[in-house]
Formats: sequence, structure tokens, C-alpha cells
Amino acid sequence: MKKTIPSESNRLAYPPIPVLFLLVLLTVAAGCATVGGSTPDSDIETLPVESKDRVHVIFINSPLDVLQIGRLAGVASYFRSKGFQNSSFHYLSSGPKLAGEVRDLRREDDGTRIALVAWSGASLWVWDALKELDETGERVDLIVYLDSNWIKKRVADEGHPDNFDRAVLIYRSDNPPVEGVPNSVIRRVETTNHLAVAAYPDTVQTLSEELVRLAE
Repeated sequence: MKKTIPSESNRLAYPPIPVLFLLVLLTVAAGCATVGGSTPDSDIETLPVESKDRVHVIFINSPLDVLQIGRLAGVASYFRSKGFQNSSFHYLSSGPKLAGEVRDLRREDDGTRIALVAWSGASLWVWDALKELDETGERVDLIVYLDSNWIKKRVADEGHPDNFDRAVLIYRSDNPPVEGVPNSVIRRVETTNHLAVAAYPDTVQTLSEELVRLAE
């Protein structure tokens, strides 16, 4: 079945085919580090299983990364292998879909911890989901934006919902992070390649630290 981009407020479209080939060439030229290459595995592995089981991590792929060059699915798989069994990967999503998933998780267990990790343009879907959840007084525990430029204009034009406990903004070394996200911290990764950020060892290490914090 052919996958299509949801038509709601993300306002994103697939890039033309020549651009996709250029993305592949740029990624091959710059290289990508091994997922989990320098993460604090011992901290994760000493956590009780029941603590990790109450953490739900939703990794959302960029709608422009149709070839999955960013390898976010591999990052989700890595964390499942480390005991965070409730780490899921969405190839495509939408604000309403994410908001509905958060509500379903809360209904099943009101003490569950929920993290939304958005790669690049997927940040707009997280913004949409938070806006919808905010209307009914619902929150998430953690949001992570991975080198997203799309969110910058949205926040500049409309601000950012604050119905989350912590935001982590992970950006490459030559890209200024989004400004105006409340409850946020900035983490830099030592690469200038946008396509390498999602699976970069520094990124995975930061995610590891944040998930350990969430589980504890």
C-alpha cells in the first residue's frame, strides 16, 4: 500500500526525487555513527524492569525522510534492546494520532511516563498533539526535538504549548536551536550533517540519560 503524508496542519510534502538522491549522497559522504556507540549502557541496564516498562517512548520519523536516512527506527530498536520495550517508531503520524495515543496510554495506566521524540519536521506533529492535549488539560512528561528547523517558524508565529515537564532540543553544532520552547534544555552534537543527527552517538547518549531520568 502506498504511504501518503497526512494532510492536516503539518503542511509538509515529499521532496522531489532528485532531492532524495542528493540526501542519500550527502549522508554517504558525511557518514553516520553506529547507533548506541557511546551510550551509558550500564545506567540503563541497572534500572529495574518495572521502571522501564512504565516508560513509553514514541519516536516519530520526519515526513521528509522517506528513505529513513536518519535511522530513527534503529534508535527505537536500540532502546528496546536495552529494556525500554515500549519504544515505538512511527514512519508517519499526525497531531491527532499522537494525541489519541497519549490519551490511550494514560487510560491504561495514569502513572505511565510518556516521551515524544520528533525527528526534524515531525516536530510540527508534536506541537499539534500538545496543542490538542492542552485543550483538555493533558500533559506529557518529555518532548525531544532532533535538529528541527520546521518548528522555529511555528514557535515564532504561534508560541509553544507548555503542557509537558521537560523539553530537550538536540541540534547539530552549526544550527541554532529553536527559541521560545518552555522548560527546555539544549544539547549539541558534534556534527554539521543534519541527516546524521538522529542516530548520532551524542544524540543516543542524551536520549539514554533522559530515559534513565524518566524511569527513575
